[in-house]
Amino acid sequence: AGCGELHVEICLKDLREEYAQCDFTVSDPVVSYRETVTCTSTQTCLAKSPNKHNRIYMVAEPLDEELANKMEDGSLGPKAEPKERARMLREKY
Repeated sequence: AGCGELHVEICLKDLREEYAQCDFTVSDPVVSYRETVTCTSTQTCLAKSPNKHNRIYMVAEPLDEELANKMEDGSLGPKAEPKERARMLREKY
């Protein structure tokens, strides 16, 4: 399970000021392992809503290379403007 950027900042502040009581260097994390989808899955997965009235059937397939690059460079990543990101995904991909 991951935690948000704000949570990490609060933990670092507490560590710096209350526990370690000294300054330390913080850097970007190093990600050494990534999972990816290489081909379309042969299995259809089912997800149900909490009230059991809605069902979503999904099949995993690889992302378009151009889309993956735009997510990596941030233009379609989580910090991109939501309405613009949704429009681009809807119209182009």
